Amino acid sequence: MKKLVQILISYPAMAVLLALYAVLLAAATFVESKYGTPVARHWVYYNPLLFVLQFLLVVNFVGIAVRQRMVQQRKWASLLFHGAFAVILLGALVTHLTGREGLMHIREGERSAQLLDPENPTQVLETLPFEVELTDFRLVRYPGSHSPSSFESDVVVRQQGKADRYENIYMNNVLQVGAYRLYQSSYDPDEGGTILSVNRDRAGMLITYFGYVLLMAGMVVALFHKNSRFRTLARMLGRKTAGGVAVLAALLWCGVPSVSAQQRVDTMTLSELQENARRQMEAIERQHAEEAMREAEAERAAGLQSGSSEEAWTEDRAEQRPNRTIDRRREKRLAQMYAEETAVSPETAEAFGHLVVQSGQGRVEPVDTYAAKLLRKIAREDAYRELNPNQVLLGIVTQPQIWSRIPFIEVGSEALLRKTAADDEQVESGKLAFIDVLDDEGNYLFADEVEAVYAKPVRERNKYDKELLKLDEKINIINTLFAGQMLAIFPHDGTLDNNDAWYSPGDDLSAFQGQDSMFVSKIFPWFATETMKSIESGDWSVPQEIIGMMATYQNAKAKAYHIDAKRIDAEMLYNRLNLFKWAGFFYMGFGLLLILALIFRLVNPSRGWRIVVRILTAVVVVIFLGQTFGVGLRWYIAGRPPVSNAYESMIFVAWATAVAGLAFGWRSRMTLALAAFLSGVLMFVSTLNWMDPEITPLVPVLKSPWLLVHVAAITGSYGFFGIGFLLGLISLLIMACKTARNALRLNGQIRELTIINEMALTVGLVLLTAGTFLGAVWANESWGRYWGWDPKETWALITMIVYAFILHARFVPAIRRGGDYLFNLMTVVGLGAVLMTFFGVNYFLSGMHSYGADSAPPALYAIWVVYALAAVVAVLAWRKRHLE
Repeated sequence: MKKLVQILISYPAMAVLLALYAVLLAAATFVESKYGTPVARHWVYYNPLLFVLQFLLVVNFVGIAVRQRMVQQRKWASLLFHGAFAVILLGALVTHLTGREGLMHIREGERSAQLLDPENPTQVLETLPFEVELTDFRLVRYPGSHSPSSFESDVVVRQQGKADRYENIYMNNVLQVGAYRLYQSSYDPDEGGTILSVNRDRAGMLITYFGYVLLMAGMVVALFHKNSRFRTLARMLGRKTAGGVAVLAALLWCGVPSVSAQQRVDTMTLSELQENARRQMEAIERQHAEEAMREAEAERAAGLQSGSSEEAWTEDRAEQRPNRTIDRRREKRLAQMYAEETAVSPETAEAFGHLVVQSGQGRVEPVDTYAAKLLRKIAREDAYRELNPNQVLLGIVTQPQIWSRIPFIEVGSEALLRKTAADDEQVESGKLAFIDVLDDEGNYLFADEVEAVYAKPVRERNKYDKELLKLDEKINIINTLFAGQMLAIFPHDGTLDNNDAWYSPGDDLSAFQGQDSMFVSKIFPWFATETMKSIESGDWSVPQEIIGMMATYQNAKAKAYHIDAKRIDAEMLYNRLNLFKWAGFFYMGFGLLLILALIFRLVNPSRGWRIVVRILTAVVVVIFLGQTFGVGLRWYIAGRPPVSNAYESMIFVAWATAVAGLAFGWRSRMTLALAAFLSGVLMFVSTLNWMDPEITPLVPVLKSPWLLVHVAAITGSYGFFGIGFLLGLISLLIMACKTARNALRLNGQIRELTIINEMALTVGLVLLTAGTFLGAVWANESWGRYWGWDPKETWALITMIVYAFILHARFVPAIRRGGDYLFNLMTVVGLGAVLMTFFGVNYFLSGMHSYGADSAPPALYAIWVVYALAAVVAVLAWRKRHLE
């Protein structure tokens, strides 16, 4: 028995238990994705065997603390960490055994005291010792959209039949009644009732929160105490203790991260203008037909002159004629030429881009941003040929007959393209025109297919189905723009009960009265008419003056918004600079140059190479300043931290990676070079078309001060883990290059990089742990549970376990014998957990943290290539790992 206890409280047992825990949790996420949450909870999360495993982990933590005499040796960081996790697991057990969670459904004007089962809302769990009456429920939407900004309930709490409290419950604002906490959870579809989440878990919550406090204290001690592993590693790098404190400060910084509307104009209506464009297209078609007839007559004459008979020439011509494919191709090319020739001037397009438009999500943004967003969605490009997004948008709205023939709609399925009127050239380019999805009578080719796909369960839709729905969305957008709609640039004066929705030139404008009615109905057609005149004359002063009138009208009538000219200018600057794209390219380029310069300096340590390294280091710092300016600019434009979606998270991870590189660059320029290169790769990936850079309003639950600290800490940790991956990979590469002659020198480099690697992983684990458990506090304060086994939460925990395993592996004799080789190999493999947390959950699993489960973008498959190359390097390094 004693021997069994000794084994149980050993470091090898810790390693086995942690590995088994991580594997079980990982398996549970895939079980949940395939079979549903109830199955995963029954077989894994709430399975008694998992409780036994967690109990063994607690015994192991406590046993190791006693066995290693951590109190006597004043290993406060380890003691606090181990004790904290034991307390947190104890709190989770108390919550599971004594806590109560349910729902309360109340209609307006009614009261209830019944706690309902979340899994079966018709079953009453218990009757509460108080009643809650709903006096009013409000769903507040973003102006002009259906997106909820907030939903809140005005309630009266009645105890012993008396109304003693009048409260307002909304997301992130909890109502406490005795031992019960009430949270705003959901609402009825007719918006006439509320659904509150009710939680009773005072004992479990207090124990768990105490564990979180111990955990935070352990983190502070782990980073600052003179006997901590982190400070020991800093001293091992040959710097004074003060140097380690300076580095730590930088690391922690990363984790915190005018003309009257009555003016009479001689103009056409929008429909008349579009009819004029149709007539122009017909003229182009007649010209095309005449050219085709002349070419055919010339071919006929040439055939007859060569001695062929009329009948022979006719039969030969019929065999060669590819029905109407060539006609359509020529028609599309003529339309492309005409669209470019009749586009508004770049200066006028720039001025039009400064106007603001209300997006479908309710955000008032520059037309420049809106046009770029639409073009990215439709064409997956930032420009069309020589035309910028503003020119394209104006062309689509004012010249639908032209733009319906231009193949600029991106389609991701060749099978889908083959079903349209697209020619082989279009199939190869992956683009089609609007008319390609219409039959000869003008009917939509895919109407029945789209209806059938929508009838399918989401899980049963294949890649073709998903691409069809994407195409259908694009066709609907273009069709709406053709009608002069979906360009909401006219605000109403706020007297209508329409949720402050704005209007497009092609909308029903009867809601406007008097001078406003004349202005909004005439101004855009006048602008379009003057634009056509300016194309002929080259004088764009009148269209630009009309744009000024529209801007004046917007500022005067936008009652629900304050149109901030400085913020609009900042967003235009943000769009023009495209800082993240260029920073990505420069980071990759100069990061690679710095890596090469460091290698050459290692071979030839001359003064010249030292100067080159300093210059390249300065360039990387300048790029970082530009990157930081971009992050700050987006923050200012959005009015919130840029951490609310996949694109923004990727940008923040790239920034945190650069900060990590600069923090460790004081001792190792190679770390800085690798960080710059990795940051560049991350920013390049963020600019790929499968990540949407749109600035969107926050969903209600994210409107919390917890958002910044939670997301910034977690995404910041990914930067340090990325640094660990590259340091591990470069250490293995150096190891593979060892010879008997250079082994002594290279081993010194490997040891230095390994020390920095361990420091980076330590900071990363601290940030990840802090971010995860701060998120748990946020969740408990928002909807009544601090842990729900969501796949993102689970994989964050798995990542913590993986890196805790790596950092504790030195205590396991079998792993310690692997030395620097095995440690660096584990840091390379360990990043897989981060990649699964950040990408895998989003694209292979499902959950509330997912940005949208779908088929994985092709770029993600590059990860397998990188790991295949890393495997080759690892094999080569293994053969020379013991070379001294």
